[in-house]
Amino acid sequence: MKYLSLLLVLIANMAHSNVAIELSHAFVLDEVEWVKEQGSATVAGSAYIKLENGEYRGCAGFNVELLPAAPYANERILHTYQNNKSGQILMSQNPPKFSPDVAEYHDYLLKTKCGENNQFEFSAVPAGEYYAIAFIIFGEAPKLQGGGVMQKIVVKDGATTTVLIKQ
Repeated sequence: MKYLSLLLVLIANMAHSNVAIELSHAFVLDEVEWVKEQGSATVAGSAYIKLENGEYRGCAGFNVELLPAAPYANERILHTYQNNKSGQILMSQNPPKFSPDVAEYHDYLLKTKCGENNQFEFSAVPAGEYYAIAFIIFGEAPKLQGGGVMQKIVVKDGATTTVLIKQ
């Protein structure tokens, strides 16, 4: 039992070290290329990250993405947020790096910026499952603060999906 506990601690530490996590799923373009099609849905919402001091910071001026859910993305999200439903990771928690880190993965998603009132909106979104992710990262390297917050959503044709990304 003692060795199992030690092994679990080592695995948890490796997940957030500078060592790239080897992914078992390949990036498959056919699984996500639909995200570039014209859709009929809207996704609107707001996002906030809880900082280490317990205060919340909104997404005003920061990027928000809709990442299509597919096996490669699901695995990355699971390693980053420890689940595939919702979560956050702070820069101080050393977000993981991945291998392979396929360039197209970063291209097959939808992007926008949060407005001054911490609100964002995507229009003409194709129906499907997405990870709504806000990157609220500020400060200067090497002391970057903030991090990412994530919420999995389902978008339906012609509908407006409202999301609050907050942990």
